[in-house]
Amino acid sequence: MRYRLGVDVGGTFTDVLLLEESTGTTYRAKTASTPSDQSVGVLNGIAKVCDEAGIDPSDVGQVLHGTTVATNAILEGRGARVGLVTTDGFGQVLQIARSFVPGGLAGWIIWPKPEPLAALENTVEVVGRIAADGSEVTALDEQQARAQLRTLAGAGIEALTVSLINAYANDTHEKQVAAWAAEELPGIPVSLSSHVLPEMREYERTLTTIANSYVQPEVSRYVRNLDTSLQDRGITAPLSILRSDGGLVQSAKAAEDPVSLLLSGPAGGVTGAVWFAEQAGRVPPESPRAPSRPRRRGATGSSG
Repeated sequence: MRYRLGVDVGGTFTDVLLLEESTGTTYRAKTASTPSDQSVGVLNGIAKVCDEAGIDPSDVGQVLHGTTVATNAILEGRGARVGLVTTDGFGQVLQIARSFVPGGLAGWIIWPKPEPLAALENTVEVVGRIAADGSEVTALDEQQARAQLRTLAGAGIEALTVSLINAYANDTHEKQVAAWAAEELPGIPVSLSSHVLPEMREYERTLTTIANSYVQPEVSRYVRNLDTSLQDRGITAPLSILRSDGGLVQSAKAAEDPVSLLLSGPAGGVTGAVWFAEQAGRVPPESPRAPSRPRRRGATGSSG
């Protein structure tokens, strides 16, 4: 018999569902969540449901896990101290953001921008530039870049983001800076924007990559501890973790790109609801598109 095990961690309780695949028999367990280390509550729940089913943990063939570790790290402001490396002249990319005031009242609206996850004092600029078509406009200055990285080493950063202009079109410069960072900042995890979000628009790409760096040490630690603890209890099945798009990712990949786990709970709920609707033959129709409205001049406060 093959068993599939699902675990979802909530703020108060950790819920575990064990499914025997050939018969469809299910077993459930609920244990108290352990915010200081979510893996403790997970392991308690797994032990409880396996006892109820009368099976050995080694009989589990797959572990599916929904976790709020990444989301909680941001909401509670307890992520890593992040250093940012960006292109010369783009040091305030997070502070400027989109420089957009929503709504038609413009100057009457006060829009408090969120506090950046990487402080300005932990941001450095490197000389070197890639064009929008991926060609090199200015070569990297190795001596200057290494000096900037050493500045971050003295700031006590715990994770590093490298987000250079137009890196989505050519990641050569980012990879080179990462190689220098491995020498100047040994042991510090590095997130590259060209890997995390290889898309245009500097602010969105930088912000997403910094969020990845911010939660990476805690998520990596959690996933590693849970993986080890499961194996110690005889569960050698692969650990899959819920993603923000409602899909699943292997634990090693989740530790590398933890930003993909943010707000995964609501996404998983929607994915599950769609699956149940399909089984019941009640797939909801597509929502009708709202008619587009012409954009009026001055709608965002611009004059003329």
